[in-house]
Amino acid sequence: MHPEQAIDDLGSGTPLVLLHSSMSSKSQWRKLAEQLAGRYRTLAIDLYGYGEAEYPATPEQFTLTQETDRIETIIRQSIGDQPFHLIGHSYGGATALRYAYAHQSNILTLGLYEPVAFHLLEPNEPAYQIIREVAERVAEYLNQGDIAAAAGHFIDFWSSPGTYLGLPAERQRILEHYIPKVSLDFQAILRESVKAADYRTLKLPICMLRSQESPLPTRRVAEVLENTLPRLECHWVPGGHMAPITHAEIVNLHWIRFIQQPHHTVPQAHEPR
Repeated sequence: MHPEQAIDDLGSGTPLVLLHSSMSSKSQWRKLAEQLAGRYRTLAIDLYGYGEAEYPATPEQFTLTQETDRIETIIRQSIGDQPFHLIGHSYGGATALRYAYAHQSNILTLGLYEPVAFHLLEPNEPAYQIIREVAERVAEYLNQGDIAAAAGHFIDFWSSPGTYLGLPAERQRILEHYIPKVSLDFQAILRESVKAADYRTLKLPICMLRSQESPLPTRRVAEVLENTLPRLECHWVPGGHMAPITHAEIVNLHWIRFIQQPHHTVPQAHEPR
């Protein structure tokens, strides 16, 4: 691994680690990093299979723990044992949440935008069934070799029907390159064994943003977490699931305000799980 190729390391000051959504890369955080450059050292990391990061070596065995283990390695190589803030969006949010569960002792605050932690839902509830169907349809298209259909189905679910076909050809090509990793993201999330009650051990300050315009599955995950996390503040924002990209000027104000709150302190150390 060459982490320096998979990180945008900007600014100076207290570190802030940023984890992007599926079908995206570290570049989605550039606006936030530029806003904070004079006060924070932002480390935007490409997750497995995105941007300049390597693809998982054993895809069929890929887990969320493997994703978080890689993040841990990159963080330690970059900033050592320094306390840091952590923010994640969508799949990056689910990764950040799982990472914090195992490594909260060095995390100052945790910011989540609609973490897709679908393993926290009950298998018989409609929200879970909806997302399970999306994951199965993407996998089916990939097995058939129809990469464009897989990418289109995924993008249109999170945005709106016809979104994918309306994108420039070059953007479609990039998304088609990423769609096999999206299927692994679903695999990792849906096989994760951590339950909602387990996250009650997270004692650090957490800010979660969500949108009324987002699909039911992510709103349900947010509801579960709102009823579980002990030090959580929640805010509604406009723009749907991709608001950290499409409405960055609004979303970023929440992140900046949250990490600058003076009452945040390094939480007590907990044994990794």
